[in-house]
Amino acid sequence: SYQEDAVFTAQQMLKMYGGVFIADVVGLGKTFISALLALQLDGRCLVIAPPSLLDENSPGSWPRVFRDFCIPGHKCTSIGKLEETLRQGVEFYKYVIIDESHRFKGDSTQRYELLKQICQNKGVILVSATPYNNTLDDIFNQLKLFQPSRSSTIPGLPNLEAFFAVLRGRLNGLHRLDDAERYVEVVEKNAQELRNRVLKYIMVRR
Repeated sequence: SYQEDAVFTAQQMLKMYGGVFIADVVGLGKTFISALLALQLDGRCLVIAPPSLLDENSPGSWPRVFRDFCIPGHKCTSIGKLEETLRQGVEFYKYVIIDESHRFKGDSTQRYELLKQICQNKGVILVSATPYNNTLDDIFNQLKLFQPSRSSTIPGLPNLEAFFAVLRGRLNGLHRLDDAERYVEVVEKNAQELRNRVLKYIMVRR
């Protein structure tokens, strides 16, 4: 029942905002939730995942789970073959599922740009147990794969770029060790605001 609830919530978020984070901790079945979600969607899915999770003979791998769930028209490809995937064409896919999406937390790499091209005009499902590792930009850069940074559809936040700039600005001049107490206060305040103003609309995490 938990997974069914997660799928329903993710489906609504995807419909409203063009993307969703499936960010449950390890062991709660993110791959199965994604497969159940794919069954509810009205178009083909392109799955991008690390090579270790693409072995068809391995229980729990993306090809195996999608095959077991009888999901038609999907394709699974390696996170390291984005350029080849683009050359082969991605216009047939309406949705992109990205496993371990935290690997794309930096927006200045060629790999990120290739992924952004793949995701253009598609519904995006980001799967990660650790979407937020080090800085606010970990979330922001993944968010930009489906939300325009200056014309967001998230309620009350049309300019995500400005919102994240404010959060970053609060940390300017604070040293993680020398200003430890104040630094932790600001980080906690930023995290709460990020949860309340952004993540509650686009993240499934139980």
